[in-house]
Amino acid sequence: MRTEYKRDMNHNYLILYGDEQLDTDSYQVRMLLGNAVPSLLKCRIQGIDGQFMLYYDITSRQSVISLYEQKKFRAEDLRLILGGIIQTIEEMEEYLMNPGQLLLQPEYMYLDVEKKKLYFCCMPGKNEDIKEQFRIFTEYILPQIDHEEEEAVILGYGVYRRTLEGTFHLEYIKEEIYKEREEVSTEKQENVVFNEKKQCQELFFEEKMQEEKVDFFRDCEEKEEEKERYVLWKKIAFCLLGALGFFLILAAGFFGYLPEIQVKIVMLAMVAAGGIGMLAYKIYTFVLRKRKNPIDFASEIPVEKEVEQEKTNRKQKKFVKVEQTEKRDFGETVVLSANTVEGPATLVSREPGELAAIYLQEEITVIGKMETAVDAVIDLPTVSRIHAKIRRQENEYYLSDLNSRNGTTVNGRLLQEGEDYHLQHEDEVDFAQARYVFLK
Repeated sequence: MRTEYKRDMNHNYLILYGDEQLDTDSYQVRMLLGNAVPSLLKCRIQGIDGQFMLYYDITSRQSVISLYEQKKFRAEDLRLILGGIIQTIEEMEEYLMNPGQLLLQPEYMYLDVEKKKLYFCCMPGKNEDIKEQFRIFTEYILPQIDHEEEEAVILGYGVYRRTLEGTFHLEYIKEEIYKEREEVSTEKQENVVFNEKKQCQELFFEEKMQEEKVDFFRDCEEKEEEKERYVLWKKIAFCLLGALGFFLILAAGFFGYLPEIQVKIVMLAMVAAGGIGMLAYKIYTFVLRKRKNPIDFASEIPVEKEVEQEKTNRKQKKFVKVEQTEKRDFGETVVLSANTVEGPATLVSREPGELAAIYLQEEITVIGKMETAVDAVIDLPTVSRIHAKIRRQENEYYLSDLNSRNGTTVNGRLLQEGEDYHLQHEDEVDFAQARYVFLK
């Protein structure tokens, strides 16, 4: 899907392009443009040359994928996001809108951090299975769960397990999200966490093994069909060549090119050769079937024992990977003196003493005025709650605006949404009216 970002005065827009002509008089479109569903982003539509563009207002809101680029999902985060999805689906059903129009990819889900409210993009004309989209989104969440928090693990894996069940229903998901957890001992919590993971992995591998079996048998059927077509064409070609030779000999005899006795001898020889050839082919196919009887064909397919062994091996590899990941979460021994530099890059106020310096020590430094959501606080009314971020990569620094209302400029140029600007020494950086100089 083609996407763009645009800044218009004090607003930021996400633009999605559609390929087909859109009926603006349809009920679904009118409900979307009328902002009837509270959890959908405000939207307007423009059409050019048979193609339509949807403008979603994302001012001062952050996409889920950018917010959790380096941050882990805790239980409260999962309840906010998963609960927001369920609430939006129910709202759309209440207004008789098709939930299959929702875009449940993390880059199209936007969070208002201050209100703790999740907003979604709705694409008219799109019609996908909302349950399948939800399952794919939970697969995106699982690796980023904070595995040190038992409640987050139980909630995340519990919801994912529900999505794999054949009786998947939104009420079951709501039950997992909102049910109260009883206080249990640490040992019991660890057992619950392990069991949740194990059940999810068993369901996941059961599904994958079933898919692999189906694919295997489908491949076998396709190969058999291809082989039958090949044999059929060989028979047709053989018959055509025989018929052609037969008619050529008849024609030669008819026009007097061959003596009558020779024509008869050749005809008999051809008939005899054809009969011997057919008999040899029948014997060959009979012997081949004996050696490779369809009943014995199953010997080429992994027997149940081998399938179970393969499933067990995959489970063991998966558990080893999970254990290694959890062990890494406890930290590794590192040499503090390795890859040392003189000091972190810094943003220094251009008016001495007016603003505190911002030290860029972390891989990602989020800048804004909301203390609970950013790493560096700039307490000015023109600065957005979450204004911009600076990402450090191999001792280089990249600045990007985060849908701020008043924008971020470098050396007087306004940054576009989605742009990663490579900061250079002594660049002048303005977060609205907060003016800094970048010192590397």
